[in-house]
Amino acid sequence: MAGRIPKTGRIGLTPMLSPKGRLLGDFTVSALAEDRFQITASFGAQAFHMRWFEQHLPESGVTVENVSTRRIGFQIAGPKAREVLSRVARGDVSNQALRFLDVRDFDIGICRATVQRLSYTGDLGYEIYVDAEDQIALYGILAEAGADLGLRPFGMRAMMSLRLEKFFGSWMREFRPEYRPAETGLDRFVAYNKPVDFIGKVAAAREKAEGPARRLAAFIVEAEDADVVAYEPIWHGGEVVGFCTSGGYAHHAGKSVALGFLPVGLIAEGREVEIEILGEMRPARLVTTPLFDPDGSRMRG
Repeated sequence: MAGRIPKTGRIGLTPMLSPKGRLLGDFTVSALAEDRFQITASFGAQAFHMRWFEQHLPESGVTVENVSTRRIGFQIAGPKAREVLSRVARGDVSNQALRFLDVRDFDIGICRATVQRLSYTGDLGYEIYVDAEDQIALYGILAEAGADLGLRPFGMRAMMSLRLEKFFGSWMREFRPEYRPAETGLDRFVAYNKPVDFIGKVAAAREKAEGPARRLAAFIVEAEDADVVAYEPIWHGGEVVGFCTSGGYAHHAGKSVALGFLPVGLIAEGREVEIEILGEMRPARLVTTPLFDPDGSRMRG
């Protein structure tokens, strides 16, 4: 891992790199104990990641186990998420006791749960993990506790729309094995001065020193009946200068949003470009401030 290992009870965000300094994974690492960690990432990449872990395990002292189908649960998110959790968790879930990027074990009804304080939606949120056989019970407990607060299920497509308003990247969209940390913004999670020779350290340090030629940027698009999906060309001055990595309609902001790569020299607030969607040129404007909770006060508060 290229990032720092979190202290017990805390969560760290870290990329994993190839020897060439390219991205192999985008992980959330939760320190459950001094010698026990939970790693969460893209479910679809688990077989690939397990092969990599097994190929690079030390000869002794470290084991890795895939519990993706045995340890599951739910995410609750939104301004009333803490109120819901406080009604069901046996313990203090205040902002002082369960801070942003904390991880703790709680009894929730009949379930013993691991609760992580983070959310891919960009709002206040928690991830709650239980043994697979407890998932139905957990759902019932949460649904009953949040009924009068308007709690209702939301799916992956809703979450992928919400993350666009925070400009959060997604694995195999903004983060892929052919991309590098600095061009994707994941360099802020790379511990370049980490006192170990992690895989890809030399290449990542070289990229940091030289600076990337391109970087991810966010755009508000004057779309009509179709939003950006991925790989649409980005035009500027009559030439293709980049491409989109993902996009969609941001329901809170009421705008069509796209993420994509541009040459570093073109990245500036308000930069006007065109994005070709289904053969039509659509005006787009580069924005650098997230459309939802720009200072992160709701997510961290």
